[in-house]
Amino acid sequence: MTSLITGAAGFVGQHLVRELLGAGHQVIGGTLGGAPPSEGVLREDEVAAVRWVRFDVTDEAGLAAVLGEIRPERVFHLAAQSSVGAAFTDVLGTWDVNATGTLRLLTACREQDLGGGRVLFVSSAEVYGPVPEAEQPIRETRPLHPINPYGASKAAGEMVALQEVAAAGLDVVIARSFNHTGPGQARRFALANWAAQLAEMRRGERQPVLQVGNLQARRDLLDVRDVVRAYRFLIEQGQSGGAYNVCSGEAYSLEEVVRQLVELSGTGAQVEVDADRLRPVDTPLLCGDPARIRQLGWIPQVPLRTTLVDLLAASAGETVV
Repeated sequence: MTSLITGAAGFVGQHLVRELLGAGHQVIGGTLGGAPPSEGVLREDEVAAVRWVRFDVTDEAGLAAVLGEIRPERVFHLAAQSSVGAAFTDVLGTWDVNATGTLRLLTACREQDLGGGRVLFVSSAEVYGPVPEAEQPIRETRPLHPINPYGASKAAGEMVALQEVAAAGLDVVIARSFNHTGPGQARRFALANWAAQLAEMRRGERQPVLQVGNLQARRDLLDVRDVVRAYRFLIEQGQSGGAYNVCSGEAYSLEEVVRQLVELSGTGAQVEVDADRLRPVDTPLLCGDPARIRQLGWIPQVPLRTTLVDLLAASAGETVV
């Protein structure tokens, strides 16, 4: 099985590389520059087992050339501007990558006539927007109502995918991923940032004061290793044109997550809200219903506490598999 991963150098992309190699796939890693990641979670032998190619979703001709050459049987479309915060400062760039970039990719797949090829489009729970607590956990039948540029761009990407399924007969499955974290996540994301701050405290590089944003929010959290396993399940068994929540079904208080991280770090850090870390718009509760994907046989396997332990270890420079 030849599988192309777009955004393969990213946090989730690298974990997906490991997952697919373990499942016996021939993996093609698409990155902006065509080079393997210079840092992250992959071992040297894993990097060497992947064919790395230049893959830029803003380059229409380049997409067609790469797809025409490698003719993948599976395409995992992860490449995205993935930060909600960054989307507010670069709305047009976010839309060009997440929405128009998805259109360019699917158009290239159609024009290259990949035959039995199948695409997984990785969307986001941000497409749902604010949902009353009484109506959560959220099911996939919920109308989309994003309230930030990132969520809106992902919703547009979904519409592009459904258009190609209906009009061109492409085989596309949609994954609506809820919040996830784990070893190797970039510091611009909340939990990874907190873990990095705590690691600096343990090294004596920072005073024991943890800077945080809004802790009143509650989020459905998954370990990235469970997430990439879900992506493999979906591309193997998901229904074409179907959307699937990738979630745990349990909402965690970010205040409680911070408390556990501080406890596990042994720093005794005080927690302080930094106004600069607060978003212009935030969703107070986001919890998904995983019933549809669980029908495929997928269930989360990594407990939150294990995720936090591994996140702290990775932030301290330890190797985590």
